[in-house]
Amino acid sequence: MRFSTKTKALNYGMEFTHGVRRALVGALMLVYLISLGFNVVAVTTLFAISTLIMIFFEFPTGAIADYDSRKKSLMISFFLMFVSFLGIFLSNNFWALSSFWILSDIARTFSTGASSAWVIDALGYGKKKSKIVSLISRTYMFEKAGHIIGGLIGLVVIAISFRFIWLVISLSYLFLLFVAWRYMEERNFKPEKVPHNYLKKSLIKAKESFDYIIHKKNRQLRTLMFADFIGTISISAFFIGMPLFFIQILNLNPEHLSGIIALVAGLTIVVPLIAERIANTKGTRNSMILSASAITISTLAFALSESLIFAIIFFTLLQISLVIGQIIGESAEHHEFDSKIRASLGSIGSIIWAVAYAISVFLTGLSINFFGVVNTLLISGGLSLLEVFIYSVGLRKN
Repeated sequence: MRFSTKTKALNYGMEFTHGVRRALVGALMLVYLISLGFNVVAVTTLFAISTLIMIFFEFPTGAIADYDSRKKSLMISFFLMFVSFLGIFLSNNFWALSSFWILSDIARTFSTGASSAWVIDALGYGKKKSKIVSLISRTYMFEKAGHIIGGLIGLVVIAISFRFIWLVISLSYLFLLFVAWRYMEERNFKPEKVPHNYLKKSLIKAKESFDYIIHKKNRQLRTLMFADFIGTISISAFFIGMPLFFIQILNLNPEHLSGIIALVAGLTIVVPLIAERIANTKGTRNSMILSASAITISTLAFALSESLIFAIIFFTLLQISLVIGQIIGESAEHHEFDSKIRASLGSIGSIIWAVAYAISVFLTGLSINFFGVVNTLLISGGLSLLEVFIYSVGLRKN
């Protein structure tokens, strides 16, 4: 098998597995923990604290990927994912569940930045924007396929036992660990031999990354990252409130929610190809304004939906808009990245996401508790409008 074909296949397989996990965890973890009798504010506070803890691991793990090996970093991630979800499957105690949930977030830091850095540099796509867009769009297609399978798994497995969902995720990462160990290769990457420990190395990469971002020539990168911060707050609030809206407001069963996740993923599976075409014809600024505007409208309409059919329609439209924005935004950022610090810059992106998510999930828990699910979703839509303004002003050519 050709190296490029094998590399893409491995990348797509990883994203497919991540898609299965995201479909199940994103829609069902909050519902699962509440079903065990835990308070919604306690659970969302756990999510927020876990994400903040994750921040402290981003640069040391980014240093492993940039200095030593992206493959090593990914294998550590897959192993820790296996252990963490196995622990969630076996646990009922809140503190034990919290420990394994935090471990799963730490595991993610070993793959954030490393996976995209590995595939882009291995294929030699660093400064080829159209190839990056094409690669990322197809990567998202496989992630959406994972969403479909994940939703279908949830539909079947939850009917048997809710907790077996986490065993399925655990075993999928054990399989991915074996595949990465056996087949992954690194090309166009030279390990840097620096006589320091990982803490010192991570500080060096952190300084290089921040210096790169604040350089006056990288205004577009700063705008994309700031807009991503606001967008993450908005969309994280939506995805915390969305399962509760379906279950508490529209009286849906958890397994049926999993089926809806699969249905929506199926309806949006070709959207990455649409995003690729939009990116090549509309440009970054217009594309991001369009996608953020559509997210705003879809979020507000979803929150005001009084029937299951309309809620599914607007949820689907939101997912379409979100995928388009994510693909074009991520492609634009990678085009601006320096290959030598690509994983570390990816770690900064992950830190931005983590801070925004932690703020969002904590405040969303309080908002749901005091103002209700519907009003929380309306607030989320209002924040998306701010993202539209940032793209309009920040991506304007001088």
